[in-house]
Amino acid sequence: MSLGIVTSKIRRANGSSPTTIDGLPVVARKGKIYYFDGSKGGNGNGTSWGDAANTMASIFAKLVGGETIFVAGKVAEQLVTPVQIFDVSIIGIGNRPRHADSTPSGGNTYASQWAGGGLVAAQANVRVLQQGWKFENILFSMVDSNAAGIEICRDAGAGNAERDASHTHVVGCKFAGAGVGIRGGVAGVFTEIPNHCVIDDNVFIDNTHAIRAAIQCQRWSIKRNEFQANTNHIVAALGSSFIYENIFGSFTTDSIELPGGQGLNVVTKNYLSGTYSSAGGYTVANANDEWAGNFNGLAGGITVSDPA
Repeated sequence: MSLGIVTSKIRRANGSSPTTIDGLPVVARKGKIYYFDGSKGGNGNGTSWGDAANTMASIFAKLVGGETIFVAGKVAEQLVTPVQIFDVSIIGIGNRPRHADSTPSGGNTYASQWAGGGLVAAQANVRVLQQGWKFENILFSMVDSNAAGIEICRDAGAGNAERDASHTHVVGCKFAGAGVGIRGGVAGVFTEIPNHCVIDDNVFIDNTHAIRAAIQCQRWSIKRNEFQANTNHIVAALGSSFIYENIFGSFTTDSIELPGGQGLNVVTKNYLSGTYSSAGGYTVANANDEWAGNFNGLAGGITVSDPA
C-alpha cells in the first residue's frame, strides 16, 4: 500500500524559500517514519508496510524523537511513552476513526483503533510523559469506567528528570464507550500542571467522562469537538483555558464543570444542551471566567453571563 500525494508541481527549497506542493509549504520532519499493522501475523521492523510492526511497544523502543507512526488495525497494548522522547506523531490511516474489527473480512484494513481485550483495569491506553506528542485519527476504546484513552501527565522533576506532557495535541480522534476519554494529571506522582494542550475536532461518545482533570491544567484549547451522550462531558480544573466552537449534546450528570480551576477561562461559541445553570450541569471555576456568546435554547438563545 502506498501513502502519497498526487500533485502537479513540487518546488524544492532553496535559500530562504520552503519546499512547497502546489504552492503550500511542506513541513519537513526530523525523525523516521514507522508503520504499525495490528493484523499482521509477525512483528516486523516497522520500516515499511511490508515489514510493519504488530506491537506498538517494539516501535516505542526505537524512538529518538520527532518520528511519525502510521497505524492500521488495532493497538491492543497499554503503554507509557518513553522518557526523554519528544514530538512523536501517531496517525491512523483510515478515512475516519473506527473499530478495527469491522466485518466483512477486509473491513479492518484501514481502520485504526487503540483498544483490545485483556487490558489492566483503570489503566490508560497510553500515558504521555513528554512534550509535543500528537494523536490523530484513532478510535480509543477504554477498558473500564476508570481507565483513560489518553493520559496527559506532569511531575515535579527538573531538567532531564522532568516528565511533562504539555503541548500534547489530540486531533480528529474518537473516544467511544465507558471510561475517561482524555485525563489531565494523575493523583499521586503526576500532580503538576500540564500546559498548552490542544484537543481539537474529536468525538466523545458514551464516555463516563469525556475530559477529566482533577489536577490543575492551564492554557488548554478545547475546540470544535462533539460531545455525545456522555455521563459527564468536561469535569476539569482548568485555568486560562479556552472552550469554544464545540457541540455539547445530551449528558447525564455534568456538561461543563470547572471545579478547583484558577479561572480566567473563556467558554464561548458553543452549543450547550440542557438547562444553562449550575444545577443543570454548568459550573464556573472562578468569578473571572467568561461564558458569554454560547447558544442554549432554554436560556433564550445566546448566553450573556456565567451560569448561576
